[in-house]
Amino acid sequence: MLMDVDFDDDTPNRCTTLVYYVWKIFTCLFLHVLLVTMVVLYCLLGAFAFERLESANEIEVKNSIRVMRMNVTTDLWKYTKNSLVLQQDNFTTNVTARLQKFEDDLIYAMKRKGWDGEEDTKIQQWTFTGALFYSIIVITTIGEYS
Repeated sequence: MLMDVDFDDDTPNRCTTLVYYVWKIFTCLFLHVLLVTMVVLYCLLGAFAFERLESANEIEVKNSIRVMRMNVTTDLWKYTKNSLVLQQDNFTTNVTARLQKFEDDLIYAMKRKGWDGEEDTKIQQWTFTGALFYSIIVITTIGEYS
Protein backbone atom coordinates (compact mmCIF):
# COMPACT_ATOMS: atom_id res chain seq x y z
CA MET A 1 0.00 0.00 0.00
CA LEU A 2 1.43 3.36 -1.04
CA MET A 3 1.07 6.42 1.06
CA ASP A 4 0.03 9.51 -0.62
CA VAL A 5 2.81 12.11 0.09
CA ASP A 6 2.26 15.68 -0.89
CA PHE A 7 5.53 17.24 -2.12
CA ASP A 8 3.93 20.50 -3.14
CA ASP A 9 3.79 21.80 0.42
CA ASP A 10 6.28 24.72 0.64
CA THR A 11 6.02 25.30 4.36
CA PRO A 12 9.28 24.51 6.10
CA ASN A 13 9.30 21.98 8.86
CA ARG A 14 10.26 22.82 12.44
CA CYS A 15 13.87 21.67 12.10
CA THR A 16 14.48 23.81 9.03
CA THR A 17 12.92 26.82 10.72
CA LEU A 18 15.03 26.29 13.83
CA VAL A 19 18.24 25.96 11.81
CA TYR A 20 17.33 29.07 9.82
CA TYR A 21 16.82 31.24 12.93
CA VAL A 22 19.88 29.84 14.71
CA TRP A 23 21.94 30.65 11.62
CA LYS A 24 20.53 34.20 11.47
CA ILE A 25 21.31 34.79 15.15
CA PHE A 26 24.79 33.30 14.80
CA THR A 27 25.69 35.39 11.75
CA CYS A 28 24.30 38.56 13.34
CA LEU A 29 26.24 38.00 16.55
CA PHE A 30 29.36 36.88 14.70
CA LEU A 31 29.36 39.93 12.44
CA HIS A 32 28.82 42.31 15.36
CA VAL A 33 31.54 40.67 17.43
CA LEU A 34 33.83 40.73 14.40
CA LEU A 35 33.09 44.42 13.79
CA VAL A 36 33.70 45.37 17.43
CA THR A 37 36.91 43.31 17.47
CA MET A 38 38.15 45.05 14.33
CA VAL A 39 37.41 48.50 15.79
CA VAL A 40 39.19 47.63 19.04
CA LEU A 41 42.20 46.26 17.14
CA TYR A 42 42.24 49.38 14.95
CA CYS A 43 42.29 51.58 18.06
CA LEU A 44 45.07 49.55 19.67
CA LEU A 45 47.14 49.52 16.49
CA GLY A 46 46.58 53.25 16.07
CA ALA A 47 47.61 53.88 19.68
CA PHE A 48 50.76 51.84 19.21
CA ALA A 49 51.61 53.72 15.99
CA PHE A 50 50.89 57.17 17.47
CA GLU A 51 52.98 56.42 20.54
CA ARG A 52 55.93 55.17 18.49
CA LEU A 53 55.80 58.03 15.98
CA GLU A 54 55.03 60.96 18.27
CA SER A 55 56.94 60.14 21.45
CA ALA A 56 60.32 60.26 19.68
CA ASN A 57 59.42 63.64 18.16
CA GLU A 58 58.26 64.92 21.55
CA ILE A 59 61.57 63.96 23.18
CA GLU A 60 63.48 65.59 20.31
CA VAL A 61 61.52 68.85 20.68
CA LYS A 62 62.08 68.89 24.45
CA ASN A 63 65.80 68.34 23.97
CA SER A 64 65.97 71.14 21.40
CA ILE A 65 64.25 73.50 23.87
CA ARG A 66 66.84 72.59 26.49
CA VAL A 67 69.62 73.37 23.99
CA MET A 68 67.99 76.71 23.08
CA ARG A 69 67.77 77.66 26.75
CA MET A 70 71.44 76.76 27.30
CA ASN A 71 72.42 78.80 24.24
CA VAL A 72 70.62 81.85 25.62
CA THR A 73 72.37 81.44 28.96
CA THR A 74 75.73 81.08 27.24
CA ASP A 75 75.12 84.11 25.02
CA LEU A 76 74.08 86.26 27.97
CA TRP A 77 77.21 85.23 29.84
CA LYS A 78 79.34 86.11 26.81
CA TYR A 79 77.74 89.57 26.60
CA THR A 80 78.61 90.13 30.25
CA LYS A 81 82.09 88.59 30.17
CA ASN A 82 83.27 90.26 26.94
CA SER A 83 82.44 93.75 28.16
CA LEU A 84 85.38 95.46 29.79
CA VAL A 85 82.99 98.04 31.10
CA LEU A 86 79.36 97.08 31.34
CA GLN A 87 77.46 99.76 29.46
CA GLN A 88 73.74 99.62 29.97
CA ASP A 89 72.76 100.63 26.42
CA ASN A 90 74.93 98.05 24.66
CA PHE A 91 74.12 95.30 27.13
CA THR A 92 70.38 96.01 27.03
CA THR A 93 70.33 96.09 23.22
CA ASN A 94 72.19 92.78 22.91
CA VAL A 95 70.18 91.03 25.61
CA THR A 96 66.85 92.32 24.29
CA ALA A 97 67.66 91.11 20.77
CA ARG A 98 68.80 87.70 22.06
CA LEU A 99 65.73 87.27 24.29
CA GLN A 100 63.45 88.27 21.39
CA LYS A 101 65.02 85.53 19.25
CA PHE A 102 64.58 83.06 22.11
CA GLU A 103 60.94 84.06 22.48
CA ASP A 104 60.35 83.64 18.75
CA ASP A 105 61.96 80.18 18.91
CA LEU A 106 59.69 79.19 21.81
CA ILE A 107 56.57 80.38 20.01
CA TYR A 108 57.64 78.45 16.90
CA ALA A 109 58.20 75.34 19.04
CA MET A 110 54.74 75.65 20.58
CA LYS A 111 52.83 76.40 17.37
CA ARG A 112 54.68 74.24 14.86
CA LYS A 113 56.32 71.45 16.84
CA GLY A 114 53.66 70.91 19.49
CA TRP A 115 55.78 71.72 22.53
CA ASP A 116 53.60 71.76 25.65
CA GLY A 117 55.93 73.78 27.89
CA GLU A 118 57.40 70.75 29.63
CA GLU A 119 61.14 70.11 29.28
CA ASP A 120 61.41 66.91 31.32
CA THR A 121 61.72 64.01 28.87
CA LYS A 122 60.40 61.56 31.49
CA ILE A 123 57.03 63.31 31.45
CA GLN A 124 55.52 62.59 28.05
CA GLN A 125 52.26 63.59 26.48
CA TRP A 126 52.28 60.64 24.06
CA THR A 127 51.91 57.66 26.35
CA PHE A 128 50.07 54.55 25.19
CA THR A 129 46.96 55.69 27.07
CA GLY A 130 47.05 59.16 25.51
CA ALA A 131 47.64 57.69 22.07
CA LEU A 132 44.73 55.25 22.56
CA PHE A 133 42.49 58.15 23.55
CA TYR A 134 43.61 60.06 20.45
CA SER A 135 42.97 57.01 18.26
CA ILE A 136 39.45 56.63 19.65
CA ILE A 137 38.78 60.34 19.07
CA VAL A 138 39.91 59.98 15.45
CA ILE A 139 37.44 57.13 14.91
CA THR A 140 34.53 58.87 16.61
CA THR A 141 34.96 62.15 14.75
CA ILE A 142 35.04 60.57 11.31
CA GLY A 143 31.72 61.16 9.67
CA GLU A 144 29.80 62.87 6.93
CA TYR A 145 28.54 66.38 7.41
CA SER A 146 25.31 67.21 5.67
